[in-house]
Amino acid sequence: MTTFKLVFGSLFLFVLLTACPRELMPDQSLEGSSWVLLKFSLEDGSIQEPQGEKPITLRFKADQASGSAGCNSFFASYETRKEQLQFEGIGATEMYCMGLMEQEKQYLGLLEQAKSYTIRQGQLEISSQGGKLLFKNENADSIGQEP
Repeated sequence: MTTFKLVFGSLFLFVLLTACPRELMPDQSLEGSSWVLLKFSLEDGSIQEPQGEKPITLRFKADQASGSAGCNSFFASYETRKEQLQFEGIGATEMYCMGLMEQEKQYLGLLEQAKSYTIRQGQLEISSQGGKLLFKNENADSIGQEP
């Protein structure tokens, strides 16, 4: 009986370890996560790094997203289905920050056009028709890859 328990336990442990993903899957819930923008790419292929003193952030709570667009705070509702991501009703405060308004427009535009997302190794990548956004987990110290 002891041999049976040992074999069964070993088999169970093997199945459990091989069935568990080693990184977060694309359909992982975004709820409760917080992100800081590392880089973004535009439709023309150019890669931009965030400018300004205030980090660009994205936070997910229940079905609401919010954060800083570098100058203004923003909010939106969002919906996910597997690897699909869609933001709706994006609104923002209306302060003016010299030299940051074009970047803010690009960032919010990419969120508005979001189609899909992937999470891996502490990074969130959001893809849209107009480009990609690459974030790091707000609580992680990771170096960005090309978006």
